[in-house]
Amino acid sequence: MEMKIAREQTAPVWFYSLAVLITQLDGGAVSTLLSSIMHQYQLTPTAVSWVSGLYTLGLVIATPVVANWADLFGERRVFLSELALWFVGALVTFVAPSYSLVLVGRLLQAAGDCGIIVMSIDAMIAAARRNHQGRKVSLMGIMSGLAALLAPIIAGITLGTTGDWHNFYGLMLPLLAVLFLLGWKVLPQESGQPQYSADWLGALVFSAGLAAWMLALMLAQHLLNYLVLVVSLVIIGIIFFALFIRIEHRLPTTRLPFLPLKLLRQYSYRQTILLGTIGGMFFALFVYIPTYLSASFGLSAQAAGMMLTAPGLGSLIGAFLGGLLVDRAGNRLTMVSATGLLALSTLGIALTITNLRAFLGLAFLMGIGMGALMSAPLQVIAGRLAGRNNRAQAIGGLSAGKKIGLTIAPLLFATSMDLLSKGHQLSTASFQSIFFIAAALAVICLIIAAVMPLGEVNHE
Repeated sequence: MEMKIAREQTAPVWFYSLAVLITQLDGGAVSTLLSSIMHQYQLTPTAVSWVSGLYTLGLVIATPVVANWADLFGERRVFLSELALWFVGALVTFVAPSYSLVLVGRLLQAAGDCGIIVMSIDAMIAAARRNHQGRKVSLMGIMSGLAALLAPIIAGITLGTTGDWHNFYGLMLPLLAVLFLLGWKVLPQESGQPQYSADWLGALVFSAGLAAWMLALMLAQHLLNYLVLVVSLVIIGIIFFALFIRIEHRLPTTRLPFLPLKLLRQYSYRQTILLGTIGGMFFALFVYIPTYLSASFGLSAQAAGMMLTAPGLGSLIGAFLGGLLVDRAGNRLTMVSATGLLALSTLGIALTITNLRAFLGLAFLMGIGMGALMSAPLQVIAGRLAGRNNRAQAIGGLSAGKKIGLTIAPLLFATSMDLLSKGHQLSTASFQSIFFIAAALAVICLIIAAVMPLGEVNHE
């Protein structure tokens, strides 16, 4: 498309880095704020879980939509609209007098957050020379990881100082306002008009199908209570997706397809999405690690949470190394090295499950593997496969895949832990099982990475 931003016209790297850092703070802060939210509104654990669950649902549904609009309308307009929506969502959450309004604010935040990383990565690929794309893209992963480390600290200080969890979102408001003003100044103007009209019907039908399946996945964690509803949602999703394919096949040439079916037919892209989905499952381990540390070593909740610093720091180092390795040695070696390290580290944790020192060292290595796999190679592959016109959509699909993996994993891990528990007590075998599963998933990723065709991407 003629209106796509040329390489030399992208905004400065520091702006995208700052945007990712600020907008990703929320994800790391929520776990610190949940207990206060539950206490204020007198919620059950299941009810309060919708604070993060609804946010994830919104991210998965909105990401493909925003990515499509970025390719259609240009990234400046969509990027600024995202920041404005994020601001409104944070404002609603900040002043929310009721839990229902908190959930409305969370949905608005998800809609405003979903495209920031996608468009930032797209800009990095567009701006960088081919042999520097890995390092530029990995910078976004580093910023996201840094936000995950800083967010609990900022949220804890805000909560401890003011005693009100709302004030974290009050703190976010001026940051988002400054970010919007900076974006208005540095994001390049786009000339020309879109050559295509939007595929509104395709977007609506696909989003409805995806929402049905995501709700089914979330409710499947309580399958005995919601069996009929889960089955119904799966069937509804199938109907919507079948209708979507029919709509896309009959789409006029004057409209930009909501999803580039030509790209989805490429085996390499489908394998990239699969790797992203499985890779997203590893991040669910962070939910279970504090419980494992508390139950196995008698650590307090605060001390157990602090232990997440080990894999967190590892992921930052891994993101840097992953980007460097993509540029120096190619995508395949990066993915094989990362997944191999993931397999060995998670297997090591499973085999030394009662050794705290071993866990800390192996968790650090696990973080390096996760950072190296998820920060650069998959995004670079998706962007190169899509080409200039559909790059944001391709990266958006990968991002949605990661979130889907993050939604599937708790169901898999929780089921395994329940099967091996002793009554209502989680046993050592329960915690071992999730790391054995993670090791198996890493081996699957290793095999895929080793055999998937990349000649068209790397010219190997």
